[in-house]
Amino acid sequence: MASTPSLSDILRDHQASQLEHKRTSEQYRRDAVRDIGSLCDTATVSLSDQLARIHTAQREIEALARDCAHLVQQHVRSTAKWTKMVDQFSDALKELGDVRNWAGVIERDMLDVAATLEIVHASLNPSTAMPPE
Repeated sequence: MASTPSLSDILRDHQASQLEHKRTSEQYRRDAVRDIGSLCDTATVSLSDQLARIHTAQREIEALARDCAHLVQQHVRSTAKWTKMVDQFSDALKELGDVRNWAGVIERDMLDVAATLEIVHASLNPSTAMPPE
């Protein structure tokens, strides 16, 4: 017949089992802490790399925005100069038109004066009158 284990044997087996369970649990906890630390380190490195790329891209975008603003300002100044030149050219054309119109008026007035002088001359000197054309 097999002997039944004594209470102290059961207690010792239970304590040994508990100790083994505690050691296993502690090992699992250490492994979990190590793995979580490794995961955090990997996530931190990945995020740091992404943030560095984002920061670099942001600086490049800001530099491009400054360059673009500078080019826009140059374009505005250039456009203002061209607008001024076109306005001056337009004014010169208007003045040229005014001079041409004035010359036409003077020419008509001179023709009227010449015709009037011919009439007066003809009336004062009937013998030198020119035949009508």
